[in-house]
Amino acid sequence: MMIYFQNRFQKPHFQAILAVLLVSLAGLTACSDNSPASPPPTTAQALPATTAANQLTTAASTILAVQPTAPAPITAIPAITTPVTTASNPTSAALTTAAPTATTALPTQAPATTTAPAPTAAPITTAAADTSKLGYIETMRARTYGSGPIRLGQLYEQNSRYKANLITYDSDGLTISGLMFVPAGQGPFPLALINHGHFAFNNYGPGWDTLRELRYFAANGYVTIASDYRNYGSSSKGDYTIAPGYTNDILNLIEAAKQADYIDKTRITMMGHSMGSEITQQVLVVSKDVKVAALFGAMSADSADNFYARRDRWHSETIKEAVSYYGTPDQNPDVYKKLSPLTYFKDVSVPVQIHIGSNDTTCPPEWSTKIYNALKAAGKTTEIYSYPGEGHSLNGVAFDQAMQRTLNFFDKAIGK
Repeated sequence: MMIYFQNRFQKPHFQAILAVLLVSLAGLTACSDNSPASPPPTTAQALPATTAANQLTTAASTILAVQPTAPAPITAIPAITTPVTTASNPTSAALTTAAPTATTALPTQAPATTTAPAPTAAPITTAAADTSKLGYIETMRARTYGSGPIRLGQLYEQNSRYKANLITYDSDGLTISGLMFVPAGQGPFPLALINHGHFAFNNYGPGWDTLRELRYFAANGYVTIASDYRNYGSSSKGDYTIAPGYTNDILNLIEAAKQADYIDKTRITMMGHSMGSEITQQVLVVSKDVKVAALFGAMSADSADNFYARRDRWHSETIKEAVSYYGTPDQNPDVYKKLSPLTYFKDVSVPVQIHIGSNDTTCPPEWSTKIYNALKAAGKTTEIYSYPGEGHSLNGVAFDQAMQRTLNFFDKAIGK
């Protein structure tokens, strides 16, 4: 579903005891019905914005492995028309740092009770002259991206495994904020771009919906970046209902990241949750820079599906402006085909892994199955996993297993 049909009214699930307290304190609403929020920095100290990203602490350290826990059963979602191909199960639920193929223990993620500052005012910009076709995949392919490098801001946190900073970069005349983790050691490192789901703009902080993944992949040798997107965090305001603004922000981020000498621009990976998976699907049919991708609690690849969900199940206010440009799928089915990544899956050139909670009531598992079947029908390499009892976000053992599988999948695809 194109980003311009934004759902602002889905609420995250926090862990049981914290849920009521956080909702009452922060009023958090998000696309992820149980996405954990990000904690504020706990070990950070301010650094000048000009600090180089590769000035890292490289002292050797010992990282203890967590004790193995019995994994929950994981089943593959049955395909509608083709058999589901699944990856081999992780050999252990314990995640360690034994080089070069083992993984580090997953960090915990506590919710924050503070809210991000409101976006700063800036002119709304568009990506192409023909405003009737701003969201078309072909229009996105025809334009160029990138106008400057990533700029480092305040230190967020630092330990023996990685260093994290707030960042900004340019996107279509806007300033976009985000969060970046750089591993300790000698680069260049592969890059994992991690795309967050929907939050109310004033109830979002950098790293929300992505912090567990950012830390995990950074501890396992990837530069990890989560863009806030326009209107989120301290980013400028910009259009996201007519133009695919959030996806443009990620495509511009790819170009900015390719300019950093500590990032291996030939090994760029991407994952996205909920709305972030929608962005990821669009990127996969527009850009050839991403080498492997993973989707979690995915939006549909068919823009018509997402339109009707936003109109009927979520909130119609967010689609009014888009309808004035594109009409509805009933009125203009050909237009929605041009807006849909599904139409262009034949052009996907990278392996895609899909993860879905069997009890996801926000993005139904059928959407993930539809993506899987379409990719298989197009002859693409894809895997799909269902996690029994899990909702829109994966937690506990299910999250650990999904991360292990994703890391293995990414490492194999990029030759790490």
